Amino acid sequence: MKKVLVLCCLLLGLPVAAQADNDKIAPDTFICAELVTMPMTDGGQPPIFEALQIDGYASAGLGDTVAHPDILAPLLTEVYTYCQSHPTDKVADVWTKARKAQTMPEGDTWQADKTKCSDYNADPDNGSGFVIWLDGYNRGKNKTEASVLESDDTLKAFLDACVKQPDALMLDVMAKSAK
Repeated sequence: MKKVLVLCCLLLGLPVAAQADNDKIAPDTFICAELVTMPMTDGGQPPIFEALQIDGYASAGLGDTVAHPDILAPLLTEVYTYCQSHPTDKVADVWTKARKAQTMPEGDTWQADKTKCSDYNADPDNGSGFVIWLDGYNRGKNKTEASVLESDDTLKAFLDACVKQPDALMLDVMAKSAK
């Protein structure tokens, strides 16, 4: 998992808090035309931040609680290519179909149903990508538009709540914080 989180940090170029105001998407209504017209990052990289949100959202729908970093780049490439010729399709639907076809690697450190706040607090640099993924997962699982990525303030409130509840599951704290 560390591979994708380091990759995400490099690709994003900005910390999670700096991305929150501008990049939160509504995974259930985000369409292909929006994806393919998104600007690349300053480093010329694809929209990994949004891909993490969509992957989390799709994972919840598939009942997969594990963030699988090794499949993110190939999925984004596949979905992006498909979306270029299908602009009105919903990205989450395309992503879910493509994700089902992927062979999932065994286990990973960051899991929606097992990762506690203490895990994130011990390694926030590697956990930042998981926060983005988990936000999408939470919205998919709980069928809500509420997001801790709504603003820097909502993200900070979630992270502060996680510091105060080290033994709590990040997902539980997120679900309460995103209201």
